[in-house]
Amino acid sequence: MPSFMSYQQFNEAQTRYNLIDPEIVKAGWNLADRTSVGFEIPIDGYDASPQNGVTDYCMYRANGEVLAVVEAKRTRKDARVGKEQVFRYVTEIEKKQTFRPFAFMANGEDLYFWDTLNYPDRMISAFFSRDDLERMLHLQKNKLPLSEIK
Repeated sequence: MPSFMSYQQFNEAQTRYNLIDPEIVKAGWNLADRTSVGFEIPIDGYDASPQNGVTDYCMYRANGEVLAVVEAKRTRKDARVGKEQVFRYVTEIEKKQTFRPFAFMANGEDLYFWDTLNYPDRMISAFFSRDDLERMLHLQKNKLPLSEIK
């Protein structure tokens, strides 16, 4: 692991490779398997132009739907600088699948998780595994108001 001073100077690509990628791997994601994690995925499916948007990472379900989007920033930037950007990404991706993906915002030091439908973003200590995200999605899709529970 690089020293504190050296990684403060990382650009976004270096931050992703040296700091964010290892944390995603720790959560059980296989970065070599493009059916598990995709890199720099255009949100419109084909055009990687900046105005259309390109995710830093997409974490996939076994059926190919996007479970979560990770927006990465360089270490010197607040991870939440990408909040509007990641919100746009999950909104666009939701139009092409059966649910809205979750969002992560990371800068190699701080990590935030955001269920944009139900809760504000919150700082977390580690990325969630595929099983964790699947469980959260199941709870989200099957929740009932307390008044409807017998």
